[in-house]
Amino acid sequence: MSKGPSMKDLADMINGVMGHQVLTEQQMAQIMGGAKEALDRGGMAAVIDYLMRVTQADVNKNDLMKFAESVASNPQIGKDILSGRRKPR
Repeated sequence: MSKGPSMKDLADMINGVMGHQVLTEQQMAQIMGGAKEALDRGGMAAVIDYLMRVTQADVNKNDLMKFAESVASNPQIGKDILSGRRKPR
């Protein structure tokens, strides 16, 4: 079973997508820890609420939930979007 990307890899990927540094490895670890707690406490909806709060994202929650569900069912979609091979819908 694959371990997945490191916190540094995730932070670097997000910084690359944003075009400048928005996250450090430590911030990414803190966000992921909070997301794990939210997941344990209230499932994916709680994770979405948490991420919207900490990132101050101005997005439609229903759209974000649909996106999260599509990535959960096919993780390659998320990888393709982050690598620039696919546009989010």
